[in-house]
Amino acid sequence: MKTTIEQNNLSRRADVAERNAGAFPSIDCNYQTVALPSYRGSCLRPRFSSFRNISGEYFRNEARNEFRVEAAAFIAIIITAAIPILNNMHALADFLRVISAL
Repeated sequence: MKTTIEQNNLSRRADVAERNAGAFPSIDCNYQTVALPSYRGSCLRPRFSSFRNISGEYFRNEARNEFRVEAAAFIAIIITAAIPILNNMHALADFLRVISAL
C-alpha cells in the first residue's frame, strides 16, 4: 500500500493573514533625528601597526611578566618533584647502611 503525501494548503495561510491584517493597530511614528555636532559621518582611518611593532610591544611589556610567572611555577614544580626524590635517596642510603652492617 502506498503512503499518502500530506499537502499543506498554503492558501489558508494567506486567508488568515488577510483576516488578521485589520487586527493590528496602525502606528503613527513621528521620528526626528538628533544632530551630533562632533560627528562627521566618515570613518576614521585605522592606524595599522606592523608585525614588528606588535611583537616588540609584546616582548617589552607582557612577555616579561609572563616569564616571571612561568619561572616561578617551574621552580615550584622542581621543588615539588625534588622533595620525594631526596627522601627516597635518604631512605636508600639508610637501607644500604643497614644491609652492609649485616
